[in-house]
Order: sequence, then structure tokens, then C-alpha cells
Amino acid sequence: MYQFVDTQPTSDTGGTSLSLQTVFDGKNLDELLTDETGRFVTLSVGGRGILNRRLDLVQMPGAHGSRVKDVTYDVREIPVKFLIADATNEGLRERFNRLNGYLKGNEKRLEFTDENAHFVATLSGANIPDEDSNSLICTMTFTCADSAKRMDEKVIEVGASESTHAIAGQDETPWEISLRFTANTDKFELRAGDIYILLGYEFIEGDRLIIKYEGREVWLNDDTDLRYSIRLASNYKMLEPGDIEVKASHACELKYDERFY
Repeated sequence: MYQFVDTQPTSDTGGTSLSLQTVFDGKNLDELLTDETGRFVTLSVGGRGILNRRLDLVQMPGAHGSRVKDVTYDVREIPVKFLIADATNEGLRERFNRLNGYLKGNEKRLEFTDENAHFVATLSGANIPDEDSNSLICTMTFTCADSAKRMDEKVIEVGASESTHAIAGQDETPWEISLRFTANTDKFELRAGDIYILLGYEFIEGDRLIIKYEGREVWLNDDTDLRYSIRLASNYKMLEPGDIEVKASHACELKYDERFY
């Protein structure tokens, strides 16, 4: 039988700050797994600093060393150290079962409450000590195949008059366009830097249009696939950091995430 553990927060949790909490797929683990008989406390998080890089080196005949041909970012690993405790051993097992349920799914949104950013992550492993107590300090590791750190969504209001906007971040990023037509028209056109989108279709007042870079999805009123309406003149590209000029035939929103490494 495990020993009884005091389930109220104390100073013996490794100096944790209650401002650091783990949120996976929209579920705050610290809140969901803490109650009158037990708790889950995020103690520390790694892997959010400098990211390893893969160097593609080419040896040059007759030259010292090598030349860097290309540089890419490595897969990001995020270890999360946490305390999990319960008043009874049966309760601890049940709390682990709930934790496993919250961590299901691949490539889900992972965020921490001390930073205005998120990752796309999958749980890849865990280090759980021998259960000789009903209070355990463990580590779970998330793998981000796409290693980018994404800031919260940004929205550009695009109109018929040309305007300039600064795209922040350290790398190119996908985008989404959304609008609702206020009058009948037979096309939609948008320019945003090197991006050019031209659709031909008989839109009517009230129609809602969504265009996504990823998958080149085009949806009318959320249920009609309009990819066939994309004209060949269109130029699908990711948004590049820097100043861009934007303009559209109809007022719309251009949404994107700033990406950092």
C-alpha cells in the first residue's frame, strides 16, 4: 500500500510556478487533473530554446573543412516534467488513466501558459519511476515533426484599396482567406506580396468563401468544394516575413501564424 500524500501544493515540488501549466489539444492538464484528492503540477518544460540544426556539408576537393550547402531545423523534442499525486494508490492509477486519455491523438496543439505560443505535437514517450509512492515526479516527451513555434493567429483586414502590412516571424507560413460576399459577382481576386489568387464562380450575396494554402482547399458555405474554380493564373505561395502589399476585389480577412524557431 502506498503512503498517503498531502495533495495540497507545497514548496517541495521543485520550485514550480503555478503560472506554468500544460495545455494539450485544448485541455489544461493541471486543472483537469487537480481536485480535492490529488493533483497534477507542471514542474518544468524543455525544448523551447535553441533548436538543433541539420547541416548539409559538402567537401570541396583541395580545400580545408567543408562548405555548408543547406541548413534545416531538426525535429523538436519537448520534455515536460510533472508531479502527479493522489491520496490513494487506486486514485493514482485512475489519475494516470485520465492523463493517458487527455494525451490521445497525433499532431495536436501543445501550449504552455507562460508563453503566447503553441506547437503541433504528439506524445512520443514517458519516463515513469517505480510506483513505490502515490506521489510521483515523471517526465513525458512530446515530438514536434514540424519544429516551428507558432504565435497566436494574426489577422489582416484586406480591402479594395492597397495597404502595406509587416509579416513577422522567422520563416514562411501558410495562410487562410475568409470572406462573405455583400453583392453578386463572378470572381474573387486577391494579391498579397507574391501570392495571387483568382477564382471564377457565380457568387451571390451572402455566400461565405474560405481559401486555405494547405491542401489548396476552397470551400463555399462550408460544404461545397470549389477547388475547380481556381484559375491557372493563381500563384499559391506561403507568406514570407517582411512588408507586403495586399489588395482584394472584395473585403476579406487574411489569417496566418507567425513562425519562430
